Amino acid sequence: MSRMLQFSALAAFALALGGCSTASYVVDWDVANDFSGYRTYAWYELATPRGEGAPQAVPNEIVAERVRRAVTGALDAKGMRPAAAGEADLLVTYGIVLQRGVRVYHSGWGGPYWGWYGWGRGPGWGYTSARSYVEGTLVVDVLDGSRRRLVWRGIADGAFSKPNPSDSQVAEVVARLMESFPPR
Repeated sequence: MSRMLQFSALAAFALALGGCSTASYVVDWDVANDFSGYRTYAWYELATPRGEGAPQAVPNEIVAERVRRAVTGALDAKGMRPAAAGEADLLVTYGIVLQRGVRVYHSGWGGPYWGWYGWGRGPGWGYTSARSYVEGTLVVDVLDGSRRRLVWRGIADGAFSKPNPSDSQVAEVVARLMESFPPR
């Protein structure tokens, strides 16, 4: 394989890797809060802002149900049990924020070269393309049920690459996000 072909293959691979987005997971909690007494949870519906420019809380009801199932499963696996909203130790809510963007890719060569007529500017090889993308961030909030105060927040930034992630994608993101809940 020629050196030029090897380099082109390596450049294409690096470009493809650069186009992959990975989620970053961040959790924060009230360190003064004692999480050991929490045994039950209930879903808490927040009022969502309406109007132009307001963040989209949930892409659609199908995705909303996927997130609720995944978070419920994660809490159940940790020994938490559902309860009525007025009796629950914890209140759980979430939001999904979708952002649209454009990525510009350029591959190939361009710039100065040494040619027949001396130092000059070559036409360049390669191409430039632009692709639009959707990036979704999942935010899970856990509030103390009696005080209605935020005690834990998990953020999966860039978790979804399309507005309607599958059951398995949602489950994977939520499982990773909820690994550190409750904090010890």
